Amino acid sequence: MSSRRMTRRTFLGAAGAATAATALPIVPGFSGFLSHAAAADTQTNLSKVVDMRFGMFNHFSLGTFTNQEWAEPNQSPTLFAPPSVNCAQWADAAVAAKMRYGILTTKHHDGFALWPSAYGTQNVANSSYKQDVVRAYCDAFRSRGLKVGFYYSIWDRTFGVEAWESRHKVTGLEITDAIQPGDMTFMLGQITELLTNYGTIDMFMTDGYAWQMGQQAVSYQRIRSLVKQLQPDCVMIDIGGLSVPFLSDAIFFEEPLGVTAPAGNTYAGMQGQTISNGWFWHPSTPTESLMSKADILSHLTDLEPKYTSFILNCPPNRNGLLDTNIVNRLAEVGAAWSPNTSRPPLPTQPLRAEYPVTPVNAYATAFHTGEGPLNAIDGLSDVRFETCWSTWSLPLPQSITIDLGGVWSNVSTLEYLPKQWSRTNSTDGDIASYTIHTSTDGVTFTQVAAGTWAGDRTLKLVEWPARNVGFVRIQVNAATGGYANIGGVRIGGRTAKPALVSPTLPGDGTVYRLVARHSGKVADVEGGRTANGTNVDQWPWLNQANQKWTFTSTGDGYYKIKGVGSGKLLEVAGLSRADGGNVGIWSDADAPQQHWAVTPTGDGHYFLINRYSGLSLGVDEGSTADGANIEQQPYASQTRQQWQIVPS
Repeated sequence: MSSRRMTRRTFLGAAGAATAATALPIVPGFSGFLSHAAAADTQTNLSKVVDMRFGMFNHFSLGTFTNQEWAEPNQSPTLFAPPSVNCAQWADAAVAAKMRYGILTTKHHDGFALWPSAYGTQNVANSSYKQDVVRAYCDAFRSRGLKVGFYYSIWDRTFGVEAWESRHKVTGLEITDAIQPGDMTFMLGQITELLTNYGTIDMFMTDGYAWQMGQQAVSYQRIRSLVKQLQPDCVMIDIGGLSVPFLSDAIFFEEPLGVTAPAGNTYAGMQGQTISNGWFWHPSTPTESLMSKADILSHLTDLEPKYTSFILNCPPNRNGLLDTNIVNRLAEVGAAWSPNTSRPPLPTQPLRAEYPVTPVNAYATAFHTGEGPLNAIDGLSDVRFETCWSTWSLPLPQSITIDLGGVWSNVSTLEYLPKQWSRTNSTDGDIASYTIHTSTDGVTFTQVAAGTWAGDRTLKLVEWPARNVGFVRIQVNAATGGYANIGGVRIGGRTAKPALVSPTLPGDGTVYRLVARHSGKVADVEGGRTANGTNVDQWPWLNQANQKWTFTSTGDGYYKIKGVGSGKLLEVAGLSRADGGNVGIWSDADAPQQHWAVTPTGDGHYFLINRYSGLSLGVDEGSTADGANIEQQPYASQTRQQWQIVPS
């Protein structure tokens, strides 16, 4: 068992823990959005964003003082030490450039917050400059008539979520930790602070989903629901490397990554570039030549007919000011540019699954090696790291079934994201003909939609009358190139918010035995021991306490599986994502390696998928021997990975 568990730290310090459960303070005189007034329609809100045309991005944090684009996590917050912060100067420079809005990087990947957050210690309250920079920013920009947006990095390196870096080999780091339920509480708490303490926030930009942990580790459903509850008209934007909207209302085209608004774009978009050599200030910034006036004007001219606002990053220096060369360049641009007011209004935006439900599992009739069905729901779809479910080289039709972790009301919509990144720029694999079925029990399915799509790599949507749904099955009848790819799916409600109607299992204290389909033997705690780290193996049913299990819902579609004899939970040891990672028991740590998706196969058995690793509970090598080890394995729809859950 990994020693990491013993050193796992909490992000709610003594002050934070006490504050987290209490109501957050409200700005005096401001209460409008707390009444949860009805939002304007999405089209109106997106039109407002694109009609602003030009805005200022401000990256200002620990990296400013450490000469790092990505500051190291857990450095002393006292390193943040401006003598003062003059946000009014930033806002004046934005006005001089004819910008209409600003977006402040409230927290970057290192986790340092520019406001005195009640969550954790990495924030200005513990820095050498103990003022609320977010408050000063909002006051200064609004006083100049500018709209205000916030950038907030979901990827917080203080959480130990650099695990995905080892997977796509950015740094070669090893897995450090799992994202814990407490980390989700931390994120939701900080977002609540930002969206209840600073007035109307027009845009909320997230970063880190699609290229670090994906939406299985951090629930986009919960983040989005909170943002829209607190600020109904706030336009959500995700930095995900895509050129079509997916986990966002509007697209962010990250130009330094080579992602730019294509010709003829009609999606509401924002394209980001930095005026200097980096998102953060560096000692060379004051003497750089900067992005030229001609280049900035060219961007504005190019992006305007593409319904894409240009957001130009202008990094403040260690004195809390924009350097003179930046201020002068912005004034030059403002003197030479005016928006084209004759541009036609934003075209009607596509319908979306406005109220998503985060799936817990997926299984398929077939898939290409290494491109299994979980890839369709993991949310990893960035230019730097994309996964997909693929049937490459396998004949059609094939189907994929998506488990929502319980039955939800008001499910009516599915968004399909084709694979976005191809070395050959090919659209092969785009679904051309489909049939959609839904089910409440994973056994009986009803067709709700069918149709055809163009093979053009763009986001697709299918809608049906709202109904109770626990499972959505997409049958691919035809696809370009003769095989199917799904880069991502988003399922939910379009006009009404889904609510959990019933869980997969009752979780009422019923005692079960887990019977391996291939062997008929049960999951058994080795030797009947109760020590942390004891292996789980298979053994003939003897009606013993160490062979009995209860299921308790986590509240978000997964289950804790507790041994009756030991009182401890079934888990994968050592934070392993490896094929063959050992399954044992451990005290309840409310950790994702102890959470399991429970998905019916449709014929009386279940797949049990570990939340942390995405791998299936199975018997080693399909052995039928007494004492054969139970482990985790890549899902392959094999009988050794299928279990009866039988009341005992």
